[in-house]
Amino acid sequence: MIHYHTSERRVVTLRIDAGAVNPLSHLFQRELEAQLVKLEAQGGQLAGVVVRFDKPAPAGEHEFDHLLALTPDQAGACMRTLGAYQGLLRRLELLGAPVVAALSGAVEGHALGLALACPRRLALADVVLRMPQVSQGLVPSGGALARAVRASGLQAALPLLMDGLPLDAAQALQAGLLHAIAADEDALAQLAQGAIETRPAPRQPWDQAQYRMPGGAPSAPQLQTLLQVAPAMLRQKTGGHYPAPEAILCAMVEGAQVDFASALLIESRYFCQVATGAVAKNLMRLKRQQRLLPAPQAGPFCAALLAAYHAEARLLAAEGLAPALIANAAGAAGMRLAPALAATPDAGGHGTEGAAAPVTAAAPAALADAGTRLLQIQCMAALAALESGAVASAAQADLASIALCGFPSFCGGVIGLIGHLGEAAFETRANALAAAHGTRFKLPSAWRALARTGESL
Repeated sequence: MIHYHTSERRVVTLRIDAGAVNPLSHLFQRELEAQLVKLEAQGGQLAGVVVRFDKPAPAGEHEFDHLLALTPDQAGACMRTLGAYQGLLRRLELLGAPVVAALSGAVEGHALGLALACPRRLALADVVLRMPQVSQGLVPSGGALARAVRASGLQAALPLLMDGLPLDAAQALQAGLLHAIAADEDALAQLAQGAIETRPAPRQPWDQAQYRMPGGAPSAPQLQTLLQVAPAMLRQKTGGHYPAPEAILCAMVEGAQVDFASALLIESRYFCQVATGAVAKNLMRLKRQQRLLPAPQAGPFCAALLAAYHAEARLLAAEGLAPALIANAAGAAGMRLAPALAATPDAGGHGTEGAAAPVTAAAPAALADAGTRLLQIQCMAALAALESGAVASAAQADLASIALCGFPSFCGGVIGLIGHLGEAAFETRANALAAAHGTRFKLPSAWRALARTGESL
């Protein structure tokens, strides 16, 4: 997990298995604590520390299992665990001897968070830095968010934290996440040795009295416009369905207005708040099954889902809802694929190519009902596909619906929608829709068993 090696120059190299780095892992915390005790015991005899990562760091199954089991009642324990991890990184950060991260290849997630706790960060030109937590429905934790904001500034840290975009070596250098880039391993070793020989030992900018946040504090005039429009732009982008980006933005801005210790606490609170929610669990399940499940045989299944979706949209148009409003309703419900409205059913149910639906004003309740129908009808088609064997499992139905049909991922997919709402609420909604709009919304008698077919997410 962590390999400790001392050179003749009294430089300790910590080689860390990147995939094992996990702020919520008590095992990793004990291992890191043991290495810190050895480093601290050397006192003035320690010339410096070089931190290296041995492997890329995809989120491990053990981490997903732990997070999926996390409940709101455990938020206090989650906060304490994160606080203990942040204390360990502060001991590394304030060791007294120079601490240098020497990076190469992909450095992601928790491994990058640990690297940011090293006051000097050097890298080979092939390095790629990324914080993918937002795509898993999570907030970067363990001090990663707070340090990225203080190293880069609010605006420069947005793509890394809120979008999960990768940064190459040049971009990371410009953003303040790296201090230098080396052409090869020999040059990297020379840069690391130079940093170790620096006296006094390098310190993090935020641990210095004269620190000013790059790009300005949130109150700076150049950031005011950005921060005023960012929440609305974010809500327009996510439809309010994805809590993580909004929580990340809040943690960034709130943390930038307080001292570093308080920023760590704010970051942890937002992490625990989001990680215990249903959306994060749905997205984590999907990310795990994307790796573990075989590719779904999705042709006929997706065709059935999309046919139901487009047919329901045409029925809405025949009922008098304007096509633009139907598209808005689909988008507000989370659909990433606009409904096709080329053919509108007439009073007898026959398609009329190119017929224009009458445009009427629509109340918000009507738009919400339209969005509900567009999602629910696809769920009915998916249950029918599971019953006929057109798709092998609920998990594959969820993956195909999201990847190929544009179904919203926040609810876990087309069958995941049942668990997202809760079986009782889903059944009540289906019965209400069947009563109001017809038997196409009537649940099959074995719908609960069908929703649990095959591999489970």
